[in-house]
Amino acid sequence: MKILNQNYLTKSEFFILLISVITLTLVSYGMHFLIWVVAAPLIYLAFTKNIKRLAVLSLIYGIFASVMFFTWVYDANLEYKTKLYLLIILIFTIYFVLFLTTIAFFSKKLKSNYIFLLPPVLWLLLMLLYSLLPIQMYWMDFAIFQPLMAPLIWYVGSYGITFLIILFNSVLAYYFVKRNKNLLFLLLFLIFIIIFCFLYGNYSDSSYKENKIKVALLQGNFPYSWEWRQQNSFGVIYSTYINMTYEASKQKPDIIVWPEYSLTDDITKNKNIFAEIKSTAQSLNTTLIVGAISYVDEENYKDTAFVFKTDGSFETYDSVEPVFMETSVVRGKKNEPLSHGQNKFGITICNEESIQSITRNYAAKDAQFIVSMSNNQFFGRGRYMISLFTRLRAAENAKYLVRATNDGITQIVNPFGKVVYSLEPKKQKILIGDIYVNNYQTFYTKHGNILVYLLMVLSAILILKKR
Repeated sequence: MKILNQNYLTKSEFFILLISVITLTLVSYGMHFLIWVVAAPLIYLAFTKNIKRLAVLSLIYGIFASVMFFTWVYDANLEYKTKLYLLIILIFTIYFVLFLTTIAFFSKKLKSNYIFLLPPVLWLLLMLLYSLLPIQMYWMDFAIFQPLMAPLIWYVGSYGITFLIILFNSVLAYYFVKRNKNLLFLLLFLIFIIIFCFLYGNYSDSSYKENKIKVALLQGNFPYSWEWRQQNSFGVIYSTYINMTYEASKQKPDIIVWPEYSLTDDITKNKNIFAEIKSTAQSLNTTLIVGAISYVDEENYKDTAFVFKTDGSFETYDSVEPVFMETSVVRGKKNEPLSHGQNKFGITICNEESIQSITRNYAAKDAQFIVSMSNNQFFGRGRYMISLFTRLRAAENAKYLVRATNDGITQIVNPFGKVVYSLEPKKQKILIGDIYVNNYQTFYTKHGNILVYLLMVLSAILILKKR
């Protein structure tokens, strides 16, 4: 093949790029353990090739990796899916080009024994830079693929776990460059940390019997069509959710959750519907959380969760971080815990699942568990990818998290980030399970990413240290 020559790609370069693209794609299909080695071949190239060569190689990788990783975006049932898909490919490609060429440049300029610390530091710097973009490129937070990292994640949050993932990849790559025994010992030490956290997160008991709450999550499985759902919100959709609510009440749950946009209309504008939901919560003696909308004007609205209580009162939460391309959705103004009896809890809606600060803010303000509501069925395979963020948010703050969706993934996650109950997607079902609330605040909850920032500074000092 003509492409496989010195003017284009050598056989080794082609093989490394091919393996790297396939590995990242397999990660997106559920082989999450591969995240620990997915970047190693690329970082190896960055350590051994010059910057001009890396610019070409990283451009090729960025394009093909993004195309394969985000196929579920193009398959989405969205009007703007093509624009979104192309935008993501562009932004991710630039990310990889910046990441790999910067490593190639500084690894040649800085003759440091600690140059293997450069990739994780650079990765997080780019993540922080990209977080300023409207598109919110949180997909580079690779910790979503390894949420079972307690107790470490309780101190360093998801950014710290991502640092560890890229560090492992970097040390592995640098070992094949230098063949240094000290690097091998470091790899073994990192493997010990990874295995310990995995076992701790999988087999620790998070139950506190005196603080149990029974929750019911309704998965309505209605068509995505916004027009159809608005036409039927107060008809077949409403009657279905009410019937499911009464069915769930037979097991006497303390809380029943309908998903985001379960009713794509403003229930405050329909006095009969509003009064019936309110009386249902009272008669069933359960807190009823309903996803709906609140009109701001004829064209704009808020993505709202209504919380109906057993005493007849209600609270609302408006999403403070809606998806940036949903221009008709108006941002909410408050990110404060709500109440269920004597307990406090936080609500995240759709896009907010992916944002560290929202869940952390709830936990720091004494929320004892988190309720997540989503309506992302139009993303197909992506519905599973997106659900991974809830595991991360639960693990970072050591809180139970319950997630109600229209057609998946509806699940209950424990404080270690482990899914303890879930429903089969694309089915109309009810998930009922117990959660155990707690007042514990992790170091990350209290102090945020401070340890990660200190680690980055320390790493930078070591990188700049002369041999």
